[in-house]
Amino acid sequence: MARIILKFKELVLKNFSLQDGGKTIGRAPGNDVVLENLLVSGHHARIDQAGGDYILTDLQSKNGTYVNGTRITTAKLKHGDQILVGKHTLVFELDAAQVSTADKDMVEATMFVQSAGVASGLLPVQTVPGVETAAGPTPVEPPGILSYLSGGKGEHELTKKLVKMGKGEEADIQIGGFLTPKVAATISKRPTGYHITPMTGRVKVKVNGTPVEGSQRLEEFDTIEIGAVVFQFYFGN
Repeated sequence: MARIILKFKELVLKNFSLQDGGKTIGRAPGNDVVLENLLVSGHHARIDQAGGDYILTDLQSKNGTYVNGTRITTAKLKHGDQILVGKHTLVFELDAAQVSTADKDMVEATMFVQSAGVASGLLPVQTVPGVETAAGPTPVEPPGILSYLSGGKGEHELTKKLVKMGKGEEADIQIGGFLTPKVAATISKRPTGYHITPMTGRVKVKVNGTPVEGSQRLEEFDTIEIGAVVFQFYFGN
């Protein structure tokens, strides 16, 4: 079972299990991990589970999110990673069985690459965890597009890695409504595709008529409903 350990300097403050899915991190009271520090944005970052992986996403915070000293936009977390948010550190940990499985998979992948190189008359290649070897050009995925079905006109091309939707000045896609918060939802582009994540319970975010809980991967031609606005998601040319 994965967890994050909240620390201030060397003092352990609290443990948070990731068994039930993602966790939101920020200064606002509605977050799962609340950090009362002026360096922390109201909705600062989020951890989501994608299969057996855990993805950390910075929600365009003012002061940034860091993993092992490097500022990130999105990052796949590894056992022992240290996440810095403001002045607090969150240590990401897997249980012993998950760590052993991850180590085994990495060793087997390395052996396969080396064996393939020897069989083809090439020298074995030493792989470095987290660094991909060159394997020709990477296919370019077409950008995602949101097209209004009701509540607006036109369309929005999802060119940013993280798109905010709401009525605040920081929102990339403006959505009106008295109850609509500054940021009602975000759409993040990840290696596994586009994912929509509600940021508050004040306005329900629905995909194909079903309320979204946590984070959900978008499929082409999904309908997204936020308040009185309805979009259709599809891929451009």
